[in-house]
Amino acid sequence: MQQELDGLFWRFAEEKFVYRGIYPYNTELVFAFADYIENAKDDELSRLFPKYPPSLLRRSVHRGTDKWLRHHAKTMMIL
Repeated sequence: MQQELDGLFWRFAEEKFVYRGIYPYNTELVFAFADYIENAKDDELSRLFPKYPPSLLRRSVHRGTDKWLRHHAKTMMIL
């Protein structure tokens, strides 16, 4: 599942993400992807990932976002 989510992340970055310049690029990208998954309808997530329930996908992205934030906490505090 992680590899499939990674693939969607990079497709999202190329096809849907619009950088607004408020935060560093990667920070905005991570937050935008997390919002995208959180706000996606269950049927859209089921279509993209038929093997996994939407709640599992959302939890995985949430955990990944938390992990990214912990790793970059010092940078986030500077912003």
